[in-house]
Amino acid sequence: MNETTNGQTDQVDTEPGTLDPAAELASGSFYRELREKVFGFLAANELEPIDERALRGKALIGFGMWLVSYVSYLVLGYFWGWAAMLAMIPMGFSLLCIVLSVMHDGSHSAFSQSRTGNTLAKWTLGFAGASPTIWHKTHVQAHHGHTNIRGHDGDFEAGKVLRLHTGQEHYAAHRYQHVYAWFLYSLHSLKWIWFQDFSDFFAARWPMTPQKRRALFAELVATRLWHFACFLVVPALVMGNWGLAIVFYLAHWLLIGFALTVIFLMAHLTGVQENMDSPDEAHTDWAIHQLATTSNYAPHNKLLSWVIGGLNFQIEHHIFPKLSHTRHPLIRPLVREHCRLHGVAYHEYPSFRAVLADHYRNLKSLGNPGVAPAVAVPTA
Repeated sequence: MNETTNGQTDQVDTEPGTLDPAAELASGSFYRELREKVFGFLAANELEPIDERALRGKALIGFGMWLVSYVSYLVLGYFWGWAAMLAMIPMGFSLLCIVLSVMHDGSHSAFSQSRTGNTLAKWTLGFAGASPTIWHKTHVQAHHGHTNIRGHDGDFEAGKVLRLHTGQEHYAAHRYQHVYAWFLYSLHSLKWIWFQDFSDFFAARWPMTPQKRRALFAELVATRLWHFACFLVVPALVMGNWGLAIVFYLAHWLLIGFALTVIFLMAHLTGVQENMDSPDEAHTDWAIHQLATTSNYAPHNKLLSWVIGGLNFQIEHHIFPKLSHTRHPLIRPLVREHCRLHGVAYHEYPSFRAVLADHYRNLKSLGNPGVAPAVAVPTA
């Protein structure tokens, strides 16, 4: 595989998705050696694994920006109606920063040195209107524990409307999924808030004591009441126009839904990653499995990285989820070099445009019956 980064091409020892058999047989040694290198590097440079000071700063910036935008949204809506759209954009942008930079690290216990700090950070998802408890189960436990394994990783679950895995049944409409998928992505947040969390709860996907189940139901209701009041009722009452408030609400959450989906999906569903039908097909070395099923993108785009909480460094995040996202760019060279030495593929796209294009090609390929997606080479 040839990787293009900053105009240079680095020859990688293996093709995308293939592994050095010796690395596969040495179960656990690959990850153990990499951990020693990474934590040795952090210690040598007097860097804590959790960058709490920087993340607190990002949290203050995110919430400060959101509060100013929200008040501006209400004021503009009260006096000039449609002019509120000007404030809705930074309001959505700041909420995206909060969810990706604060909540996501908190859910992995990577925001703070204290349990309380991580819990508060994790609960900012409730601020957006979704369940932090169910997110922990579906993302931290299921997605990170069974990455790209069908039936276990919820990122593959799109019902019959999209074919995201070669093992999924093909329907005629899938021939056009590379066209209509992008609209469906925009529905993600609304589906998540008003349907998916409740569906997971009533399906009783996880064993719980009656007490914990009641607490989770209360959490679902409380977060939705807050969401409904904050993002729809209060604006409607201030603007004096329910129709306008509903239009703004839908536009706001459609944009956030689209952004969240493309940010998360690009790392796992482009064509260079492996996907499996069962846990039995997973690689014996956990870190090698994460490398085989994950890719980075736009590693030198610092603005993008700041906004999306370092989720363009998904390889480093998946191997070291308890490291703050601000540490991922620092350890990236160590991970790349370790992969090179062991003949393990390290998938990385040089830009966000490149990864979007490959995701489009992957959707189109999966839309053809009986055709496995072509393995693509990340290019500029």
